[in-house]
Amino acid sequence: MTDYKIPPAVEKAVVTRIYTQADKAHWPHLQDADRTRLYQEWTEDPEIGGRLLDFVGQPANVRPWLKDCPMKEYERARRGEGKYAKYVTRPAATLEQMVAATLGPDWEVIPGTTQQKPMRARIREVGMEDEERHFVAGTAANLKHLVWPAILDRSTGETWPWMICVVDPFRAPVSPEKKEEHRRMAEFLGVRVVYFNEM
Repeated sequence: MTDYKIPPAVEKAVVTRIYTQADKAHWPHLQDADRTRLYQEWTEDPEIGGRLLDFVGQPANVRPWLKDCPMKEYERARRGEGKYAKYVTRPAATLEQMVAATLGPDWEVIPGTTQQKPMRARIREVGMEDEERHFVAGTAANLKHLVWPAILDRSTGETWPWMICVVDPFRAPVSPEKKEEHRRMAEFLGVRVVYFNEM
């Protein structure tokens, strides 16, 4: 994608606006057709597509920029990560908050171990420096991406335990059938699956 020179003030106004609308529309739970409709509305909106037009060259470039830049980073931004996090009006739980909610307040993310795509870190129980584990979090729809780092670790002989945290949204809960599928997969891979209930 072309690296457009969008002024910071324009980027801030546009991204804040689309993030606010994405939040109201419950973006993580939208079907593709609904996302397509929103992209079209944003492209035609004078405060979004209209403001970007001078910097992206033509209307056909607005949607790809929205999709490949701010919306590609939307989930990470909601969780306080990346350059667009400052534009989120209603943040979601951070990795640290998910660890505390699923394992208890005595667990901590080890500083300097956080990675992205998928969002993960090494964790430990406070005072138990020799008992680290891996913690990776994301949606059920992205489960294959969550287990991939564990598979790679296992294939190279890594022995630290893996914890797969599946975000279980109140508006679209993970079904019992899916949870059973996760249980079988976890047993097969030798990992543990936990669920983070998100309002």
